[in-house]
Amino acid sequence: MATVIEGGCLCGMLRYRLGGPPTPGSVCHCADCRRASAAPMVAWVSIRREHFILLSGELKRIRHAGSVRSFAPCCGTPVLIEDTEDAEHIDVTACSIDQSDWYSPAAAIWVEDRPPWMADTGSLPEFPRAREPS
Repeated sequence: MATVIEGGCLCGMLRYRLGGPPTPGSVCHCADCRRASAAPMVAWVSIRREHFILLSGELKRIRHAGSVRSFAPCCGTPVLIEDTEDAEHIDVTACSIDQSDWYSPAAAIWVEDRPPWMADTGSLPEFPRAREPS
């Protein structure tokens, strides 16, 4: 039996299910992720768009800097980022997943934007900007 992967927002009004396994993502230090989350970095996992299933609530979509970020309008929890509106894969905030400790990032990106007071991310490969295509 497959493991059900679900997540949601801080207050619980928004819930989602991932209909397929996410792939390891990145810890992002870019200025936009830091501003959108009010944190020094955001951890992401990647999923095929059709595998993101909204169970309850709705997403507030904000277009900024060529991408679309989605938040829970009830409490402001960051949930998704889409590079384009028709991208095959979308990124889900790893810490909005109920079992977030199951999903370790594979790289640190936009480290050139990392605040000087923030320690490096240990043994993760680091990229000055976006992750290089594999």
